[in-house]
Amino acid sequence: MLYAVLVALLSWAGWWSVIQLPPNDLTKSLFFVLMFIALGSTLMPAIAYLNARFGRFHDRHVYVIRFVRQSLLIGGFVVVVSWLQMQRVLSPTLALIVLAVFVLTETFLVTRETPPEEA
Repeated sequence: MLYAVLVALLSWAGWWSVIQLPPNDLTKSLFFVLMFIALGSTLMPAIAYLNARFGRFHDRHVYVIRFVRQSLLIGGFVVVVSWLQMQRVLSPTLALIVLAVFVLTETFLVTRETPPEEA
């Protein structure tokens, strides 16, 4: 978790410095990359806590992969929605469709990682 906090601080500082630059193709790309890293690393401790509290814990390796994946999926959702808003094509319906895709992806991955019950 210490690494996640350190990466979050560095990426938020980088994101803030990119916002201060004049917009061009490079700064737009850096904006979205740093937003993805900043949001994903900022959400990791909270999602790790929620997974530890409410999730099923089978294996530590699976647990770590799950909360990292979930935080990066949330960061990816925010980046995709932000990019769609920048292109002026975002609508509430499209945001819900994108959210549904991310939720279904995570649901599929969570159901695939749990071992089958022995009869």
